[in-house]
Amino acid sequence: MERIIRLFPAVVTVFLFTAIFSCKKSSPGTGNNNSSGPDSVLINIGNNIILPSYQSLATTVNSLDSGITDFNSSPDAAKLANLQTLFKNAYVAWESVSEFNGFGPASTNQPLLSSIDLFPVATVKVDSNIIAGSYTVNIISNATAKGFPALDYLLFGGGSNTLANYTTDAHAANRKQYLAAVSADIKTEVNAVVTAWSATGGNYIHTFTTGTGNSVSSSLGLLINSVDQDLEILKNDRLGIPLGKQPPGTTLPILPTEVEAYYSGISAQLALAQLKAIQGIYTGTSANGGATMGLDNYVVKANAKYNGGSLSDTVKANFATAVTELQAIPDPLSATIQSNAGPSDVLYAECQKLVVLMKTDMPSSLGVLITYGDNDGD
Repeated sequence: MERIIRLFPAVVTVFLFTAIFSCKKSSPGTGNNNSSGPDSVLINIGNNIILPSYQSLATTVNSLDSGITDFNSSPDAAKLANLQTLFKNAYVAWESVSEFNGFGPASTNQPLLSSIDLFPVATVKVDSNIIAGSYTVNIISNATAKGFPALDYLLFGGGSNTLANYTTDAHAANRKQYLAAVSADIKTEVNAVVTAWSATGGNYIHTFTTGTGNSVSSSLGLLINSVDQDLEILKNDRLGIPLGKQPPGTTLPILPTEVEAYYSGISAQLALAQLKAIQGIYTGTSANGGATMGLDNYVVKANAKYNGGSLSDTVKANFATAVTELQAIPDPLSATIQSNAGPSDVLYAECQKLVVLMKTDMPSSLGVLITYGDNDGD
């Protein structure tokens, strides 16, 4: 995967991957996704997880954009502090929808929604755009000079001089203009996807909740592929590259500046939000915290086994372990991996196990094909 532009959603270059069971796995089964009539799992995930998550993101990015307008009108320390908080709220909210980048409106609307989080940010390009005062945010050459990573740099990259960058600096006016342009782009892209999912808009929620079966084009097939790829992004990009563990089989120095949200220092917080969101899709945990029906229901109905025990129980236990380990890793992650990389290494290994369970064992038990390619080797 490209080191810089690496968060595009699953490119559906469909190749047939036939999962071969090891001695750990049971024979494949089918979940209730193959039954006739409404699929209660898809209905729960769509209505109680996906839609509320998108709506929450829209609320936070709209508030962020309003905060930027207010800040730009008369920058001061209080407004900057408020703006930084609004930014963090929106970035955390993003981690609960990145799991759906591989299908639906997020993967078809242009520009792709994943383009709002291509990290690490190209600071040289951001600075050159600001100095020039003329640019088009949504062109390929600006792919890593926009989105949340660009705001991370613009709102935190100046350190103690951040406010001065918007007041007394020679390029203060241009910087405010760029800040607003990046924010407006995020707002536009997010709101477009939310509208496309909404029952009163494009109504993709109906397409999702009625897309039963386990084929490549079914909602289950699309969801599993998208969630699994997002899990691999967590393992490979948010953890592996900064820890010097990517590409696999190589020994590289740690790269602390490669973490997500390097300047605001909330990398571990974002990773935790993403991991919990994926866990919630598996368990069917809704936005209000209630656990109803998730991917685990399919796995249980398939009576899938792992090492003689329940595959679903194994997956849940692995999620719980990974969440606990990640909660113990302090931010800023960039500093933590330099001072004590051990816990992060353990977390990476746990995420590796989780990827195998979610990408190989679970799809195999449900007859779902993995259609995105990677060279990770899992």
